[in-house]
Amino acid sequence: MEYNQRNNSAEDNNTVTMKILVQYLVRIMQKWWLVLVVAVICAASGFGIAKLTYTPQYSCTMRFAVDNKSENTVIGGQSSSDISAGISLARNYQTIMTESATLMTLVANDCGYDVTPQQVQAMIKSNLVEDTSIIAITITSSDKKVTEAVAKSYTENYSKVTEAAYEFTRATAFDKPSEATLKPDNSALTYALLGFVIGAALVVGIIVLQVFIKDTVKDPDDITNKLNQTLIGSVIHMKGAYKKNILVTDKQTGFMFIESFKLIRTKIENLARRKNYKVFMFSSAYENEGKTTIATNTALTLAKNGKSVLLIDADLRKPAVYKTLGVSATNEMGLTGVIRGDKQLNESIKYFEKFNLFLLITSQAVTDSSELLSTEAMEEIIESVKNEFDYIIIDTPPGGVVTDASIIAQYADASIMVIRCDFAPSRKINKTFDDISNAGAELVGCIFNDADINSVSNVMRINKRKRGYGYGYGKGYLRGYGYGYGYGYREHKKGDQSNK
Repeated sequence: MEYNQRNNSAEDNNTVTMKILVQYLVRIMQKWWLVLVVAVICAASGFGIAKLTYTPQYSCTMRFAVDNKSENTVIGGQSSSDISAGISLARNYQTIMTESATLMTLVANDCGYDVTPQQVQAMIKSNLVEDTSIIAITITSSDKKVTEAVAKSYTENYSKVTEAAYEFTRATAFDKPSEATLKPDNSALTYALLGFVIGAALVVGIIVLQVFIKDTVKDPDDITNKLNQTLIGSVIHMKGAYKKNILVTDKQTGFMFIESFKLIRTKIENLARRKNYKVFMFSSAYENEGKTTIATNTALTLAKNGKSVLLIDADLRKPAVYKTLGVSATNEMGLTGVIRGDKQLNESIKYFEKFNLFLLITSQAVTDSSELLSTEAMEEIIESVKNEFDYIIIDTPPGGVVTDASIIAQYADASIMVIRCDFAPSRKINKTFDDISNAGAELVGCIFNDADINSVSNVMRINKRKRGYGYGYGKGYLRGYGYGYGYGYREHKKGDQSNK
Protein backbone atom coordinates (compact mmCIF):
# COMPACT_ATOMS: atom_id res chain seq x y z
CA MET A 1 0.00 0.00 0.00
CA GLU A 2 2.74 2.44 1.00
CA TYR A 3 4.69 1.57 -2.12
CA ASN A 4 1.64 2.24 -4.30
CA GLN A 5 1.09 5.59 -2.61
CA ARG A 6 4.70 6.60 -3.21
CA ASN A 7 4.42 5.41 -6.79
CA ASN A 8 1.23 7.40 -7.37
CA SER A 9 2.79 10.46 -5.76
CA ALA A 10 5.80 10.19 -8.05
CA GLU A 11 3.53 9.83 -11.08
CA ASP A 12 1.54 12.90 -9.99
CA ASN A 13 4.73 14.92 -9.60
CA ASN A 14 5.92 13.81 -13.02
CA THR A 15 2.57 14.76 -14.52
CA VAL A 16 2.68 18.20 -12.91
CA THR A 17 6.25 18.71 -14.12
CA MET A 18 5.31 17.70 -17.65
CA LYS A 19 2.34 20.05 -17.60
CA ILE A 20 4.56 22.94 -16.50
CA LEU A 21 7.08 22.17 -19.22
CA VAL A 22 4.32 21.96 -21.81
CA GLN A 23 2.95 25.32 -20.64
CA TYR A 24 6.37 26.90 -21.07
CA LEU A 25 6.79 25.27 -24.48
CA VAL A 26 3.36 26.39 -25.66
CA ARG A 27 4.02 29.97 -24.62
CA ILE A 28 7.40 29.95 -26.38
CA MET A 29 5.79 28.55 -29.53
CA GLN A 30 3.15 31.26 -29.35
CA LYS A 31 5.92 33.85 -29.30
CA TRP A 32 8.15 32.14 -31.90
CA TRP A 33 8.08 35.22 -34.09
CA LEU A 34 9.36 37.39 -31.25
CA VAL A 35 12.15 34.91 -30.50
CA LEU A 36 13.13 34.91 -34.18
CA VAL A 37 12.99 38.69 -34.59
CA VAL A 38 15.10 39.41 -31.51
CA ALA A 39 17.57 36.65 -32.43
CA VAL A 40 17.99 38.07 -35.95
CA ILE A 41 18.43 41.60 -34.59
CA CYS A 42 21.09 40.41 -32.14
CA ALA A 43 22.80 38.41 -34.89
CA ALA A 44 22.88 41.47 -37.13
CA SER A 45 24.20 43.55 -34.24
CA GLY A 46 26.92 41.02 -33.54
CA PHE A 47 27.89 40.95 -37.21
CA GLY A 48 28.01 44.74 -37.32
CA ILE A 49 30.07 45.03 -34.15
CA ALA A 50 32.53 42.46 -35.46
CA LYS A 51 32.94 44.38 -38.71
CA LEU A 52 33.33 47.75 -37.00
CA THR A 53 35.85 46.51 -34.45
CA TYR A 54 37.78 44.21 -36.80
CA THR A 55 41.53 44.80 -37.05
CA PRO A 56 43.45 42.92 -39.76
CA GLN A 57 45.98 40.44 -38.38
CA TYR A 58 49.10 39.32 -40.28
CA SER A 59 51.07 36.25 -39.31
CA CYS A 60 54.29 34.41 -40.12
CA THR A 61 54.92 30.82 -39.06
CA MET A 62 58.33 29.20 -38.49
CA ARG A 63 59.09 25.60 -37.60
CA PHE A 64 62.04 24.38 -35.56
CA ALA A 65 63.32 20.81 -35.17
CA VAL A 66 64.95 19.98 -31.86
CA ASP A 67 67.66 17.28 -32.01
CA ASN A 68 71.07 16.21 -30.73
CA LYS A 69 74.06 18.01 -32.25
CA SER A 70 75.92 14.71 -32.60
CA GLU A 71 73.24 13.26 -34.90
CA ASN A 72 73.61 13.75 -38.62
CA THR A 73 70.16 12.43 -39.45
CA VAL A 74 66.89 14.28 -39.64
CA ILE A 75 63.96 13.57 -37.43
CA GLY A 76 62.65 10.84 -39.70
CA GLY A 77 65.86 8.84 -39.32
CA GLN A 78 65.97 8.84 -35.55
CA SER A 79 65.13 5.87 -33.34
CA SER A 80 61.95 5.83 -31.26
CA SER A 81 63.92 6.45 -28.07
CA ASP A 82 65.62 9.46 -29.68
CA ILE A 83 62.25 10.81 -30.78
CA SER A 84 60.81 10.45 -27.27
CA ALA A 85 63.83 12.25 -25.84
CA GLY A 86 63.48 14.91 -28.55
CA ILE A 87 59.80 15.49 -27.70
CA SER A 88 60.64 15.94 -24.05
CA LEU A 89 63.48 18.30 -24.94
CA ALA A 90 61.27 20.24 -27.35
CA ARG A 91 58.93 21.13 -24.46
CA ASN A 92 61.86 22.76 -22.67
CA TYR A 93 62.88 24.61 -25.82
CA GLN A 94 59.31 25.81 -26.26
CA THR A 95 59.39 27.53 -22.88
CA ILE A 96 62.67 29.30 -23.63
CA MET A 97 61.63 30.34 -27.16
CA THR A 98 58.38 31.95 -25.96
CA GLU A 99 59.20 33.27 -22.50
CA SER A 100 62.89 34.20 -22.46
CA ALA A 101 63.23 37.90 -21.63
CA THR A 102 66.69 37.92 -23.19
CA LEU A 103 65.39 36.60 -26.49
CA MET A 104 62.50 39.09 -26.53
CA THR A 105 64.89 41.96 -25.90
CA LEU A 106 67.24 40.84 -28.68
CA VAL A 107 64.35 40.58 -31.17
CA ALA A 108 62.89 43.96 -30.13
CA ASN A 109 66.21 45.73 -30.51
CA ASP A 110 67.11 44.05 -33.79
CA CYS A 111 63.78 44.20 -35.69
CA GLY A 112 64.13 47.86 -36.69
CA TYR A 113 60.74 48.95 -35.33
CA ASP A 114 59.76 50.69 -32.10
CA VAL A 115 58.44 47.70 -30.19
CA THR A 116 59.06 46.59 -26.61
CA PRO A 117 60.12 43.10 -25.45
CA GLN A 118 56.65 42.73 -23.90
CA GLN A 119 54.98 43.52 -27.23
CA VAL A 120 57.21 40.98 -28.98
CA GLN A 121 56.29 38.30 -26.47
CA ALA A 122 52.56 39.10 -26.98
CA MET A 123 53.03 38.51 -30.72
CA ILE A 124 54.44 35.01 -30.24
CA LYS A 125 52.33 31.85 -30.07
CA SER A 126 53.77 28.33 -30.15
CA ASN A 127 52.68 24.73 -30.25
CA LEU A 128 54.32 21.31 -30.51
CA VAL A 129 53.54 19.25 -33.58
CA GLU A 130 51.94 16.06 -32.24
CA ASP A 131 54.28 13.08 -31.72
CA THR A 132 57.33 15.02 -32.97
CA SER A 133 60.02 17.27 -31.57
CA ILE A 134 58.99 20.07 -33.91
CA ILE A 135 58.04 23.48 -32.52
CA ALA A 136 55.83 25.82 -34.55
CA ILE A 137 56.29 29.50 -33.74
CA THR A 138 53.74 32.01 -35.11
CA ILE A 139 54.32 35.78 -35.07
CA THR A 140 51.12 37.84 -35.36
CA SER A 141 50.44 41.59 -35.36
CA SER A 142 48.22 44.15 -37.06
CA ASP A 143 51.10 45.55 -39.12
CA LYS A 144 52.36 43.38 -41.94
CA LYS A 145 55.86 44.90 -42.03
CA VAL A 146 56.30 44.69 -38.27
CA THR A 147 55.25 41.03 -38.38
CA GLU A 148 57.82 40.20 -41.06
CA ALA A 149 60.58 42.19 -39.31
CA VAL A 150 59.96 40.53 -35.93
CA ALA A 151 59.86 37.07 -37.58
CA LYS A 152 63.16 37.74 -39.38
CA SER A 153 64.79 39.06 -36.20
CA TYR A 154 63.50 36.05 -34.28
CA THR A 155 65.09 33.52 -36.63
CA GLU A 156 68.39 35.40 -36.42
CA ASN A 157 68.52 35.66 -32.63
CA TYR A 158 66.80 32.60 -31.13
CA SER A 159 69.91 30.41 -31.34
CA LYS A 160 71.92 32.84 -29.21
CA VAL A 161 69.68 32.00 -26.31
CA THR A 162 68.96 28.33 -26.96
CA GLU A 163 72.61 27.38 -27.51
CA ALA A 164 73.58 29.07 -24.31
CA ALA A 165 70.96 27.05 -22.48
CA TYR A 166 71.60 23.69 -24.14
CA GLU A 167 75.21 22.97 -25.16
CA PHE A 168 74.74 19.56 -26.80
CA THR A 169 71.35 20.01 -28.47
CA ARG A 170 69.97 22.40 -31.02
CA ALA A 171 66.80 23.83 -32.56
CA THR A 172 67.07 24.10 -36.30
CA ALA A 173 64.80 26.44 -38.26
CA PHE A 174 63.87 24.31 -41.27
CA ASP A 175 60.76 26.29 -42.32
CA LYS A 176 61.78 29.96 -42.32
CA PRO A 177 59.19 32.76 -42.63
CA SER A 178 58.47 34.44 -45.92
CA GLU A 179 55.86 37.11 -46.59
CA ALA A 180 53.31 37.64 -43.78
CA THR A 181 49.80 36.50 -44.69
CA LEU A 182 46.48 38.00 -43.67
CA LYS A 183 44.64 35.77 -41.21
CA PRO A 184 41.09 34.86 -42.27
CA ASP A 185 38.40 36.82 -40.41
CA ASN A 186 35.83 34.47 -38.88
CA SER A 187 34.83 36.90 -36.14
CA ALA A 188 31.84 38.34 -38.03
CA LEU A 189 30.25 34.91 -38.48
CA THR A 190 31.12 33.92 -34.91
CA TYR A 191 29.67 37.12 -33.46
CA ALA A 192 26.54 36.79 -35.61
CA LEU A 193 25.97 33.21 -34.46
CA LEU A 194 26.66 34.15 -30.86
CA GLY A 195 24.29 37.11 -31.11
CA PHE A 196 21.56 34.90 -32.56
CA VAL A 197 21.90 32.38 -29.72
CA ILE A 198 22.04 35.07 -27.03
CA GLY A 199 19.03 36.91 -28.49
CA ALA A 200 16.92 33.76 -28.71
CA ALA A 201 17.97 32.63 -25.23
CA LEU A 202 17.19 36.07 -23.80
CA VAL A 203 13.63 36.12 -25.18
CA VAL A 204 12.99 32.51 -24.16
CA GLY A 205 14.27 33.32 -20.67
CA ILE A 206 12.01 36.36 -20.40
CA ILE A 207 9.00 34.34 -21.59
CA VAL A 208 9.69 31.58 -19.06
CA LEU A 209 10.16 34.18 -16.31
CA GLN A 210 6.92 35.91 -17.26
CA VAL A 211 5.02 32.62 -17.16
CA PHE A 212 6.58 31.81 -13.78
CA ILE A 213 5.90 35.23 -12.27
CA LYS A 214 2.46 35.69 -13.84
CA ASP A 215 1.26 32.36 -12.42
CA THR A 216 -2.02 32.32 -14.32
CA VAL A 217 -4.66 29.61 -14.53
CA LYS A 218 -3.82 27.70 -17.69
CA ASP A 219 -6.09 24.65 -17.61
CA PRO A 220 -9.18 23.41 -15.75
CA ASP A 221 -7.08 21.40 -13.28
CA ASP A 222 -5.56 24.66 -12.01
CA ILE A 223 -8.98 25.68 -10.69
CA THR A 224 -8.67 22.86 -8.16
CA ASN A 225 -4.90 22.70 -7.73
CA LYS A 226 -4.01 26.39 -7.65
CA LEU A 227 -7.22 28.04 -6.47
CA ASN A 228 -8.72 25.24 -4.38
CA GLN A 229 -12.14 25.85 -5.91
CA THR A 230 -14.83 23.75 -7.58
CA LEU A 231 -14.83 23.64 -11.37
CA ILE A 232 -18.40 24.22 -12.53
CA GLY A 233 -17.57 23.97 -16.21
CA SER A 234 -15.19 24.80 -19.02
CA VAL A 235 -16.18 26.84 -22.06
CA ILE A 236 -14.32 26.13 -25.24
CA HIS A 237 -12.18 28.74 -26.98
CA MET A 238 -14.15 30.30 -29.82
CA LYS A 239 -12.32 32.21 -32.51
CA GLY A 240 -13.36 35.84 -32.40
CA ALA A 241 -15.38 35.36 -29.20
CA TYR A 242 -14.15 38.69 -27.84
CA LYS A 243 -14.95 40.58 -31.02
CA LYS A 244 -18.49 39.38 -31.69
CA ASN A 245 -21.40 37.97 -29.71
CA ILE A 246 -21.57 34.19 -29.50
CA LEU A 247 -24.80 32.76 -28.10
CA VAL A 248 -26.05 29.23 -27.52
CA THR A 249 -29.18 30.20 -29.45
CA ASP A 250 -27.23 30.79 -32.66
CA LYS A 251 -27.31 27.96 -35.18
CA GLN A 252 -23.69 28.60 -36.11
CA THR A 253 -22.49 28.00 -32.55
CA GLY A 254 -20.56 24.76 -32.21
CA PHE A 255 -21.75 21.64 -30.42
CA MET A 256 -19.02 21.78 -27.77
CA PHE A 257 -19.86 25.37 -26.89
CA ILE A 258 -23.52 24.55 -26.35
CA GLU A 259 -22.75 21.37 -24.38
CA SER A 260 -20.46 23.35 -22.08
CA PHE A 261 -23.38 25.48 -20.98
CA LYS A 262 -25.69 22.52 -20.62
CA LEU A 263 -23.22 21.09 -18.12
CA ILE A 264 -23.07 24.43 -16.31
CA ARG A 265 -26.88 24.57 -16.27
CA THR A 266 -27.11 21.08 -14.78
CA LYS A 267 -24.78 21.97 -11.92
CA ILE A 268 -26.59 25.22 -11.18
CA GLU A 269 -29.96 23.43 -11.17
CA ASN A 270 -28.63 20.77 -8.80
CA LEU A 271 -27.31 23.44 -6.50
CA ALA A 272 -30.56 25.40 -6.62
CA ARG A 273 -32.55 22.30 -5.61
CA ARG A 274 -30.28 21.39 -2.71
CA LYS A 275 -29.67 24.89 -1.37
CA ASN A 276 -32.84 26.65 -2.48
CA TYR A 277 -30.67 29.23 -4.25
CA LYS A 278 -32.11 31.53 -6.89
CA VAL A 279 -29.81 34.52 -7.23
CA PHE A 280 -26.48 33.82 -8.96
CA MET A 281 -23.99 36.60 -9.61
CA PHE A 282 -21.22 36.28 -12.17
CA SER A 283 -17.95 38.14 -11.85
CA SER A 284 -14.26 37.92 -12.71
CA ALA A 285 -10.95 39.31 -11.54
CA TYR A 286 -10.27 41.42 -14.62
CA GLU A 287 -12.11 42.83 -17.62
CA ASN A 288 -12.30 40.86 -20.87
CA GLU A 289 -12.50 37.46 -19.19
CA GLY A 290 -15.88 36.78 -20.79
CA LYS A 291 -18.12 37.09 -17.72
CA THR A 292 -20.93 38.87 -19.60
CA THR A 293 -20.92 36.26 -22.36
CA ILE A 294 -20.88 33.45 -19.76
CA ALA A 295 -23.64 35.01 -17.65
CA THR A 296 -25.83 35.68 -20.70
CA ASN A 297 -25.43 32.19 -22.15
CA THR A 298 -26.05 30.59 -18.76
CA ALA A 299 -29.32 32.53 -18.50
CA LEU A 300 -30.28 31.52 -22.06
CA THR A 301 -29.54 27.86 -21.34
CA LEU A 302 -31.63 27.89 -18.16
CA ALA A 303 -34.47 29.59 -20.06
CA LYS A 304 -34.29 26.96 -22.83
CA ASN A 305 -34.97 24.37 -20.14
CA GLY A 306 -38.36 25.92 -19.42
CA LYS A 307 -37.33 28.05 -16.43
CA SER A 308 -38.38 31.63 -15.82
CA VAL A 309 -35.12 33.51 -15.81
CA LEU A 310 -34.32 37.17 -15.18
CA LEU A 311 -30.98 38.45 -16.42
CA ILE A 312 -29.89 41.66 -14.69
CA ASP A 313 -27.10 43.85 -16.05
CA ALA A 314 -25.61 45.23 -12.83
CA ASP A 315 -22.40 46.39 -14.49
CA LEU A 316 -23.56 49.98 -14.36
CA ARG A 317 -20.15 51.36 -15.29
CA LYS A 318 -19.93 49.46 -18.60
CA PRO A 319 -23.30 47.82 -19.39
CA ALA A 320 -22.91 45.21 -22.11
CA VAL A 321 -25.68 42.60 -21.84
CA TYR A 322 -27.79 44.34 -24.47
CA LYS A 323 -24.80 44.28 -26.85
CA THR A 324 -24.16 40.60 -26.20
CA LEU A 325 -27.79 39.72 -26.94
CA GLY A 326 -27.99 42.16 -29.82
CA VAL A 327 -31.14 43.86 -28.54
CA SER A 328 -32.07 47.52 -28.65
CA ALA A 329 -31.69 49.44 -25.40
CA THR A 330 -31.75 53.06 -26.53
CA ASN A 331 -32.14 55.38 -23.54
CA GLU A 332 -32.92 52.36 -21.37
CA MET A 333 -32.26 53.26 -17.72
CA GLY A 334 -32.67 49.70 -16.44
CA LEU A 335 -31.52 48.99 -12.90
CA THR A 336 -30.25 52.55 -12.44
CA GLY A 337 -33.66 54.06 -13.10
CA VAL A 338 -35.41 51.67 -10.67
CA ILE A 339 -32.91 52.32 -7.86
CA ARG A 340 -33.23 56.08 -8.28
CA GLY A 341 -37.01 55.84 -8.37
CA ASP A 342 -37.31 57.21 -11.88
CA LYS A 343 -38.81 53.95 -13.17
CA GLN A 344 -41.02 51.21 -11.81
CA LEU A 345 -39.52 47.73 -11.67
CA ASN A 346 -42.41 46.16 -13.55
CA GLU A 347 -41.99 48.53 -16.51
CA SER A 348 -38.20 48.21 -16.55
CA ILE A 349 -38.15 44.43 -16.79
CA LYS A 350 -38.67 43.43 -20.44
CA TYR A 351 -39.60 40.03 -21.81
CA PHE A 352 -37.97 38.91 -25.07
CA GLU A 353 -39.88 36.03 -26.59
CA LYS A 354 -37.00 35.32 -28.99
CA PHE A 355 -34.91 34.17 -26.02
CA ASN A 356 -37.73 33.25 -23.61
CA LEU A 357 -35.85 35.54 -21.25
CA PHE A 358 -36.64 38.49 -18.98
CA LEU A 359 -34.11 41.31 -19.00
CA LEU A 360 -33.36 44.23 -16.72
CA ILE A 361 -30.82 45.98 -18.91
CA THR A 362 -29.41 49.45 -19.38
CA SER A 363 -27.47 51.27 -22.05
CA GLN A 364 -26.43 54.25 -19.95
CA ALA A 365 -23.24 54.13 -17.91
CA VAL A 366 -23.06 55.89 -14.55
CA THR A 367 -20.18 57.08 -12.39
CA ASP A 368 -21.81 56.56 -8.98
CA SER A 369 -22.54 52.85 -9.38
CA SER A 370 -21.13 51.83 -5.97
CA GLU A 371 -23.40 54.31 -4.19
CA LEU A 372 -26.45 53.16 -6.16
CA LEU A 373 -25.84 49.46 -5.60
CA SER A 374 -25.32 49.84 -1.85
CA THR A 375 -28.76 51.37 -1.25
CA GLU A 376 -31.70 49.59 0.37
CA ALA A 377 -33.59 49.94 -2.90
CA MET A 378 -31.18 47.54 -4.58
CA GLU A 379 -31.64 44.97 -1.85
CA GLU A 380 -35.42 45.32 -2.05
CA ILE A 381 -35.35 44.86 -5.84
CA ILE A 382 -33.52 41.55 -5.52
CA GLU A 383 -35.83 40.30 -2.80
CA SER A 384 -38.86 41.21 -4.88
CA VAL A 385 -37.79 39.44 -8.07
CA LYS A 386 -36.83 36.31 -6.10
CA ASN A 387 -40.52 35.74 -5.55
CA GLU A 388 -41.30 35.94 -9.27
CA PHE A 389 -38.56 34.00 -11.07
CA ASP A 390 -36.95 30.58 -10.90
CA TYR A 391 -33.50 32.05 -11.46
CA ILE A 392 -31.98 35.52 -11.29
CA ILE A 393 -28.64 35.83 -13.10
CA ILE A 394 -26.69 39.02 -12.34
CA ASP A 395 -23.81 40.21 -14.50
CA THR A 396 -21.50 42.29 -12.29
CA PRO A 397 -18.35 44.34 -12.90
CA PRO A 398 -14.97 42.60 -12.45
CA GLY A 399 -14.50 42.07 -8.72
CA GLY A 400 -10.77 42.56 -8.88
CA VAL A 401 -11.11 46.02 -10.45
CA VAL A 402 -13.99 47.76 -8.63
CA THR A 403 -15.98 47.15 -5.44
CA ASP A 404 -19.39 46.83 -7.15
CA ALA A 405 -19.26 43.03 -7.28
CA SER A 406 -18.62 42.82 -3.53
CA ILE A 407 -21.62 45.08 -2.90
CA ILE A 408 -23.91 42.96 -5.09
CA ALA A 409 -22.64 39.84 -3.29
CA GLN A 410 -24.63 41.00 -0.24
CA TYR A 411 -27.86 40.33 -2.13
CA ALA A 412 -26.93 37.18 -4.06
CA ASP A 413 -27.28 33.58 -2.89
CA ALA A 414 -24.20 32.39 -4.72
CA SER A 415 -21.33 33.80 -6.73
CA ILE A 416 -19.64 32.22 -9.74
CA MET A 417 -16.26 33.39 -10.93
CA VAL A 418 -15.33 33.39 -14.61
CA ILE A 419 -11.63 32.71 -15.14
CA ARG A 420 -10.19 33.14 -18.60
CA CYS A 421 -7.38 30.82 -19.64
CA ASP A 422 -3.91 32.27 -18.97
CA PHE A 423 -5.21 35.75 -18.21
CA ALA A 424 -5.35 36.85 -14.59
CA PRO A 425 -2.66 36.03 -11.97
CA SER A 426 -3.70 33.49 -9.37
CA ARG A 427 -3.01 35.89 -6.51
CA LYS A 428 -5.38 38.45 -8.02
CA ILE A 429 -8.08 35.83 -8.50
CA ASN A 430 -7.75 34.63 -4.90
CA LYS A 431 -7.96 38.23 -3.67
CA THR A 432 -11.19 38.65 -5.62
CA PHE A 433 -12.50 35.39 -4.11
CA ASP A 434 -11.89 36.73 -0.62
CA ASP A 435 -13.53 40.10 -1.30
CA ILE A 436 -16.71 38.57 -2.73
CA SER A 437 -16.97 35.74 -0.18
CA ASN A 438 -16.50 38.14 2.73
CA ALA A 439 -19.33 40.27 1.37
CA GLY A 440 -21.85 37.46 1.81
CA ALA A 441 -22.46 35.44 -1.35
CA GLU A 442 -21.20 31.89 -1.23
CA LEU A 443 -18.52 31.24 -3.82
CA VAL A 444 -19.84 28.02 -5.35
CA GLY A 445 -17.19 27.57 -8.03
CA CYS A 446 -15.54 28.78 -11.19
CA ILE A 447 -16.13 28.58 -14.92
CA PHE A 448 -12.97 28.18 -16.96
CA ASN A 449 -13.32 30.24 -20.11
CA ASP A 450 -11.47 30.20 -23.44
CA ALA A 451 -10.33 26.63 -22.79
CA ASP A 452 -8.63 24.27 -25.17
CA ILE A 453 -11.06 21.84 -26.82
CA ASN A 454 -9.29 18.85 -25.26
CA SER A 455 -9.74 20.30 -21.77
CA VAL A 456 -13.48 20.72 -22.34
CA SER A 457 -13.79 17.19 -23.73
CA ASN A 458 -11.99 15.73 -20.71
CA VAL A 459 -14.21 17.63 -18.26
CA MET A 460 -17.34 16.42 -20.05
CA ARG A 461 -16.20 12.80 -20.03
CA ILE A 462 -15.34 12.94 -16.34
CA ASN A 463 -18.66 14.52 -15.34
CA LYS A 464 -20.60 12.10 -17.51
CA ARG A 465 -19.15 9.24 -15.45
CA LYS A 466 -19.92 10.91 -12.12
CA ARG A 467 -23.15 10.28 -10.26
CA GLY A 468 -22.78 13.30 -8.02
CA TYR A 469 -20.71 16.47 -8.13
CA GLY A 470 -19.64 16.86 -4.50
CA TYR A 471 -19.58 20.66 -4.33
CA GLY A 472 -19.18 20.85 -0.56
CA TYR A 473 -20.90 24.23 -0.22
CA GLY A 474 -20.77 26.17 2.99
CA LYS A 475 -23.43 28.23 4.72
CA GLY A 476 -25.54 30.44 2.49
CA TYR A 477 -26.49 34.06 3.01
CA LEU A 478 -30.07 35.28 2.53
CA ARG A 479 -31.94 38.42 3.37
CA GLY A 480 -35.70 39.05 3.15
CA TYR A 481 -37.58 42.33 3.06
CA GLY A 482 -40.32 41.75 0.47
CA TYR A 483 -40.49 44.76 -1.83
CA GLY A 484 -44.06 43.79 -2.80
CA TYR A 485 -44.75 45.27 -6.20
CA GLY A 486 -47.69 42.87 -6.54
CA TYR A 487 -47.48 41.99 -10.27
CA GLY A 488 -47.07 38.68 -12.03
CA TYR A 489 -44.30 38.15 -14.57
CA ARG A 490 -45.92 35.11 -16.06
CA GLU A 491 -48.93 37.23 -17.01
CA HIS A 492 -46.56 39.88 -18.27
CA LYS A 493 -44.81 37.21 -20.36
CA LYS A 494 -48.06 36.27 -22.07
CA GLY A 495 -49.39 39.75 -22.53
CA ASP A 496 -46.42 41.92 -23.45
CA GLN A 497 -45.17 41.15 -26.95
CA SER A 498 -43.69 44.59 -27.57
CA ASN A 499 -40.08 43.50 -27.21
CA LYS A 500 -39.87 40.60 -29.57
